[in-house]
Parts: sequence; structure tokens; C-alpha cells
Amino acid sequence: MPNHAYEPCAQHRDDDVVARGARDGAAEGTRRMADLLADAGAVAARLQGFPRGSEVAVVCHDRYDFTVALLAAIDRGLVVALPPNARPETLRQLRSEGRVQTVISDQDGVPGIDVRQIGAGAPPIARPLVPSGQPLVVVYTSGSTGASLPCAKSAGQLLGEAAVLARTFGIERGAAIVPTVPPHHIYGLLFGVLVPLAAGASFCRETPFYEGVVRRIVARDAARVLVSVPVHLRALTMMEPAGTETLARIFSSGAPLPSETRSALETRFGWRVTDVLGSSETGGIAHRDQSEAAYTALPGVEVAAGEDGRLLVTSPFLPPETPQPFATGDRVELLGPGRFRHLGRADGVLKIGSTRVSLAELEARLSALPGVKDAAVVPHAASGGRGHETWAVLALEAGAALDAAEVREALRAWLDPVVLPRRYRFVAALPREGNGKLRREALLALFEGEE
Repeated sequence: MPNHAYEPCAQHRDDDVVARGARDGAAEGTRRMADLLADAGAVAARLQGFPRGSEVAVVCHDRYDFTVALLAAIDRGLVVALPPNARPETLRQLRSEGRVQTVISDQDGVPGIDVRQIGAGAPPIARPLVPSGQPLVVVYTSGSTGASLPCAKSAGQLLGEAAVLARTFGIERGAAIVPTVPPHHIYGLLFGVLVPLAAGASFCRETPFYEGVVRRIVARDAARVLVSVPVHLRALTMMEPAGTETLARIFSSGAPLPSETRSALETRFGWRVTDVLGSSETGGIAHRDQSEAAYTALPGVEVAAGEDGRLLVTSPFLPPETPQPFATGDRVELLGPGRFRHLGRADGVLKIGSTRVSLAELEARLSALPGVKDAAVVPHAASGGRGHETWAVLALEAGAALDAAEVREALRAWLDPVVLPRRYRFVAALPREGNGKLRREALLALFEGEE
């Protein structure tokens, strides 16, 4: 709809709460829509002079600060660049490429505009009215090689999807949402910022991870919605239920939620977790409420299967210039119109010698071992006729003792010896990013210096 325009703040009255929580240990950090428009006006005044359509990077840890920067950029017709991390070298590289004009942050030592230092004085912005085709965000995703790949998103893609998600999942006006995923990832941006705005709901300013902090914030906000990823939800299975009774909907994305985690959460808390399948390139595709259940496509999304079994997607959340249907990296079995069973990643199978190895299965077997709280497998080129071999990184629970020989012996009950990982590292925690994903080079770095 080229002439359609979106109003991301239309569902909030001026005195409605947008953000709950605190910044930098402050006693009270609740902000209302009137505060958000005023603070965005102060930042927008600092963005005058930058050419429309140019990029400004936003690296705010505080979700309210992030939203202030986002609305200020929209008001000035600028595009928000979301780098994969806030490391100085990452920001320096983006600026050296000439696309990023400045950086808006709420952190010490980051050159650019510090949103914490913006005072009053400038007029508030008007409630945004954003044309569908207006460029909104560029998400710099972390590819498997480590290079940051730009993924551009328009208002129609992001704000349109946020509106669909809010309607599909019945997010209530005034509901408090607690995301454990930071807003600079597409999933965290959608479910942690744009969906609350579209629904007239609120979000917490923090991004909690540890189960005690999650429970405290859920209880503080009387939260109705928790937005998380499988690795965080697995940690929450040890959380005390007291204080979490208000939660009515739990979302998970980034990877399929293991059935053991889902069962533990349902038994301990009575939670029914909604798995959301999507990607930075496609946006949301489908959802399900049980580990073995079929996925159901989101409204407006059409799915099919290619001859190679790959999922084909036709969606309003894809860039207009992208040929559709778009072939994803997922293998599926169609079960009917808009319904399919997910069979894993098409790129998650490799051959070792003549034996096919499912990396997902190998990781699942490792994660199920007693004493293992998280596991990852990284393929590596091997000499000779093997072609590839696998290396495994295991995060152990506190007090657990496990060595490579014990792991190999346990895996032999399930897997042929040829597919067992050749090298192992045992760590306290995997080097996951805020959205729960792992970069190949971060895993390989754990093996440096070891023969």
C-alpha cells in the first residue's frame, strides 16, 4: 500500500504510561507518552542539518532512550542504523563507510549525541505519521562469517508487522511487556518497542537476563507479556514462580524452543509459550504454541515448499524489491494452507565422509546431557576424505564436572562414532549475543591456542 501511512503512537493518550523502570539506579523512571514526545523533540533538535535519508546509529541500552532516539530520527526523516553491537571498532567501521552521520547513545565514552545529556527547551515532536515507503531502519546483522550485513526496513515492513503482531496475539492496551532481548535486534525491536507502541501498551526500560532480575521486574510492573529467547527461557525454569502470576503470554524466537524447556515452563508456571518463526530478512513468518505442532502463517503471509523442501515465503514484510516467493534457509513439510512442520535449517546438515550430520540434533543431544545447560556445535573443514568435522562448546551448570571422554561415551548411545565432535571446550557460558544467537568466529575463538 504505497499511499498508506502509519501512526505508531496513536493508541496512547498523553498521560498513558509508555515505559516503566529506572535508568542508572534512579528511584523512578516511569515515562508517559507526553514525556516521550517531549524527549524525542529535544533529540530531534540535535539532529537538524543531517540530510534526510541518511543514517544515524542508535546504541542505547535503556529501551526508553532507544525509543526516544528512534522517534527523533523518524521525525527528521533519518534512518536508524542498528549495529550488531556497541563495540568501538564496530561503530568506527560504520562511520568510516560514510553512511552513518552520528551515533546516539546512553553510554559513556561513545562519541556523538548522549541522550542522557539532552535537556528541555525544544518543542515536542508531533505524533508520527509515517508513509509506508519511508526508510526506517537498517539492521546490521551478524553473518556466520562475522561480517555485518545491512538489512534495510521500511515503515510499511516494521510498523505494518508490529500492527499485525499486536492484533494477532491480542496484546491489550495498557499491558506491561518485559523483553529479555535488546532493542537493537529485529525481534527485540518489534516485540519490545514497536508492538507495545502499536497496542497502546508499555515496556520496561531494562533488558533483564538473570532469573531473579526477571522475576523482580515482572512483579514490579505486574507484567502481562514476557518476550524472550530459548536460552533465556531455559534459565528461567529455575526461577521461583512467586511474583510471575500476572504473565499471560510468553513469546520465544531466534531458534526452536526445546520441548524439555517448554514442558518445564508449563509445569512450573503454567506458561504456554508462543514460538515465532522469522528472520531479519523476512520479518515474522509463522507461530505455534507446542513444540511438535505445526506452524501457522501470520496474517498476510503465504507459504509454500520448493522442490528442495525449502520454505518459500510471500509476505508484505519483505522488501518491495525482493522477488517473491522468497526462498528461506528452512526446510519444511506442508500440511495444508498456511500450515507447515519445520524440519530444521537447510544449511544445518553437512556430510562427514559419507555420513549426513544434523547440527541441530547434535546440539540437542549435547544439551540433554546431565550437567550441561547450553551447547553449540561449529563445523570445521577437515583434511582427508572426511571433508568436515565438528567441534563442540558446552556450558556446564555450577558444580558440574564433565570431560570430553564422558561426553563421547554418552553420545555413542545415539550417534555413529564418525559424527562425534572431535574437539571440545567447557565454559561457564556460551558467547551468545543479546538475541541468543552465536557467531561462528566467537565459537572458534574459544579453541585458539589449543591443538
